[in-house]
Amino acid sequence: MLFAACLSGLTAFAQVENEDGRWLNIDLKEDSTEIVTIDDIIKEQQDVTTRNTREMHYADVWGRRGFFNIAYNKEATLIPWHPIDKVYSGPFRGSTADWSFTLQKGRNYPLHKTPIANTVQICLDYTGLDLTANHYKPGSGQYLYDSSQKTQQTVDGKVKSFYYVPWRLEKYEASYGMSLGPSITIAPFNYVNYDPIHYLKFNVYYHVGYQASIIYMLNNKEADANTSTSSDHSGMAENLKLLWGHGMYTSYGASMSWKALGIGFEKRTGSTRYQPLNTSDFGTESNGFNSKFTRFYIQFRM
Repeated sequence: MLFAACLSGLTAFAQVENEDGRWLNIDLKEDSTEIVTIDDIIKEQQDVTTRNTREMHYADVWGRRGFFNIAYNKEATLIPWHPIDKVYSGPFRGSTADWSFTLQKGRNYPLHKTPIANTVQICLDYTGLDLTANHYKPGSGQYLYDSSQKTQQTVDGKVKSFYYVPWRLEKYEASYGMSLGPSITIAPFNYVNYDPIHYLKFNVYYHVGYQASIIYMLNNKEADANTSTSSDHSGMAENLKLLWGHGMYTSYGASMSWKALGIGFEKRTGSTRYQPLNTSDFGTESNGFNSKFTRFYIQFRM
């Protein structure tokens, strides 16, 4: 009887072992570490949200790539390549503007997808609008030109007489240019744990451009040393004194900006050759000029 009971128990144990042997393969330690809890899900979601928020923040820090500058130009000069002898009362050696202003609009084009170490970005700048206006006061003295004096020029194989260009008269200059060149922008505080200071950036640049320019001289018959009532006096007093030219210029500068506002300065030099638009009175002879100025500007980032 006892033998039969033991045999029955061994048979039942063997059956359980054969049918539920899978329980013997459970690695309780391994399974417990792979269980995903609600806390894990919440933490992972918080990490994703934080990461996306930081990415959006830095995208905003580096996002304003367009710029618009309003500039005041200091000591804008117009200096001939060589003193112009064919003027009244000695050679003309140049003028300095008593006021000069500029409007600029352009854009920075990054040369790499993301800033280096989230701190440095190298760009190629294109300034599509560079509009400058200068005003030059008249020269000193009562008389600034002499309509009775003429210069000889050969036109179409014939020698003809023309008025001298009265460079000492009051004049306005307007130029339109476009430029291209590299720039480097640095955001040095991007690792400081204070988000607003991340927007403080410093920029340096060097641009090469080309411009077209005009000079308009105001008529002033009282400045004519020829006081007679001849046709030369009346013709010179009323004719169009407009010159046009074009040439290259270079500029370099630096700016500091915070979000949409910035300030900066720029040094610019250029060369332009001017010739009269009124060729019937002044002929076709041209004169080359160098120009330079320092500009200080307020910048709006877009």
